[in-house]
Amino acid sequence: MDLDSILSNRYRIRQVLDREQIDAIALSLYLAENLEMPIVPKPLCAIYCWQVLQEDMEEDSCAPAAIAKRLYEIGQNYTLAPKVQAFFDEDGYYCLVREYLEGYAYIAEFRTEYLDIRDRANDDERREKPQTDSEVSTLKVLLIAQSLAQSLTRVPLNRRQLLVNASAAIAGFSLAQFLENLKPKPKPIVTVISAPIIEPPIDPIKRGDKAFRDDLGNGIYMEMVRIPAGKFTIGSPTNEKDRRENESPLIEVKVPSFYMAKFAVTQEQWLEIMGNNIATFRDNLQAPMESISWLDAQEFCRRLATKTQHLYRLPSESEWEYACRAGTNTAYHFGDDSTQLSDYAWFAANADKRSHPIGQKVPNPWGLYEMHGGVWEWCEDTWHDTWHDNFYGAPADGKAWIEGNVGRRVRKGGSWSNEAKLCRSASREWHWQGDRYNDIGFRVVISAM
Repeated sequence: MDLDSILSNRYRIRQVLDREQIDAIALSLYLAENLEMPIVPKPLCAIYCWQVLQEDMEEDSCAPAAIAKRLYEIGQNYTLAPKVQAFFDEDGYYCLVREYLEGYAYIAEFRTEYLDIRDRANDDERREKPQTDSEVSTLKVLLIAQSLAQSLTRVPLNRRQLLVNASAAIAGFSLAQFLENLKPKPKPIVTVISAPIIEPPIDPIKRGDKAFRDDLGNGIYMEMVRIPAGKFTIGSPTNEKDRRENESPLIEVKVPSFYMAKFAVTQEQWLEIMGNNIATFRDNLQAPMESISWLDAQEFCRRLATKTQHLYRLPSESEWEYACRAGTNTAYHFGDDSTQLSDYAWFAANADKRSHPIGQKVPNPWGLYEMHGGVWEWCEDTWHDTWHDNFYGAPADGKAWIEGNVGRRVRKGGSWSNEAKLCRSASREWHWQGDRYNDIGFRVVISAM
């Protein structure tokens, strides 16, 4: 059982304050809200959570209960020390709850007391000698003296009484210090002011996670993979087999990091967001969504962004080809041999004239599935007979190329209905943005922070 499950009914963990390995103990310190206390807002508390890692260690040498008792005594005896609120153990975890004082040296104090208890447990002579309440640390003596000095200022005394009482106080304080020097001194509690802990952002994109899942509801998720920033050459070289002129000239493009869906959008995801399913092959909701136009895909992205608070969109052509190649410069992301395509894609030779559920083929080196074949995938870019039937003047920054006839839109990747040559990384085609075909779908992306 994890810590969250153990504490969820009593406390709400806000952040980790510190972690440390102390001897055989793995210790974590958390800042939490105490849900058991009927106060609004809920008071903060500090929670130690530790486990004994070596099963064969003697119980007395770790002494979880002794540690708890010692910290309880410190909280009772010293005004400046946080009070202990609870101590319990579940499933091998020991949990000690104390008041939260900003800057207090919780871990240092725990380490000091644990090591002292351990040393006492291993020392037969000191184990037989019980600790008494008369053992007062230097810190406590100083606190008593301060309290006495404050009380003297409140009581009206004549000069003779003041001298007598002050002399007695000084003598008592000197005697206490002398006696303190004759015996071993416990280490005083040290209060330090630590640097503020910056809580990591909740949003996985702001954190820069390598992958995350967006919850669409009803157990349906959009799985996203971070595509690293980098440079690549868009298009195909003149010696690539089956290349076409619209894949020229070669342009070096610098692509910023972004997130791309691991799979093409499925019928299940479409149905959850759009509320309908107009696909042709509807016998399996895990199959890619098809028979949708570029305009339909845009509406899906808008609704998905509203639901998840992430700005989903279609990829630019350069983002799509960069992600498909995954650092390669061959005809396919696995090489130039089209006879291997069956392992990576559904296309005319193996698809039986229909689409198939996602995730059944081998992914590319960046973890993206069926970038070759499956269904053609809409891109953001426009296509124009004058400008966009080649790459002359194409953007070199990874952005979509929007100019000319906006009614025509780029599609990439080939499909179940095409031969291998149209499934190459550089292969590109277009359709009118309102067209719907049962071999055209799409994949979504999100810009990284």
